[in-house]
Amino acid sequence: MKEKEIHKIIDKLVSNRELETAERLLENYLEVNPYDVDGWNRLIILETLSPLEDYGRASEYLYSALSYHKDNKLFFVLLVFFTDWYLGGLDEALVKKAMEIKNTADMETSSMLSYLLACHFQSEDINKYELLLNESIQKYPNYVYNYTNLGEFYLKTGKRELGKNLIREGLSHVKLIYKNDAINDYDDDPLDIFQFVNERITGVFMMEDTYNSLNELLQK
Repeated sequence: MKEKEIHKIIDKLVSNRELETAERLLENYLEVNPYDVDGWNRLIILETLSPLEDYGRASEYLYSALSYHKDNKLFFVLLVFFTDWYLGGLDEALVKKAMEIKNTADMETSSMLSYLLACHFQSEDINKYELLLNESIQKYPNYVYNYTNLGEFYLKTGKRELGKNLIREGLSHVKLIYKNDAINDYDDDPLDIFQFVNERITGVFMMEDTYNSLNELLQK
């Protein structure tokens, strides 16, 4: 089956909420076509959709995808995100690997890894948290959550003007705000890996209530 054909079938299955059928079809397809990056993209993000929401399996697919696409830094970014947020946290080896990759990757990837590592260290080393958020901003200044997280940190530590300025700057980078009562009206692709990253990691796409909550911090 050709790449365009399988993707069209998968899109229809997802639209009809036949997620397990889509999952099996993509698994079989990738066994034969493991170098189709978009096929992996779609299978990985499929696992994050409700009611599947299987981040363990998504991570297994990421390891498989990385065995064929070793230089795909976005796969590694997602592996770090899934592991830290949904699978009990990063171990020493993965932290070390993330540190190494962030020092050699392109600026956008490096910024995302600095942000994710900051989140990892937030509860155990607040100095590293602050340092890595600043590093994330310096590496790539057009994301959102690195600014807003650092801004909230400064608000809590008494640096109110600096904190507000960072939150304000971060919100200025938001490119799309999803209206809470019209989330299904957007003509989006639920398996778009870049959309997922912009919603969950960079903050460039944001829900209206999240945007409003951050904006309210500027009024206090």
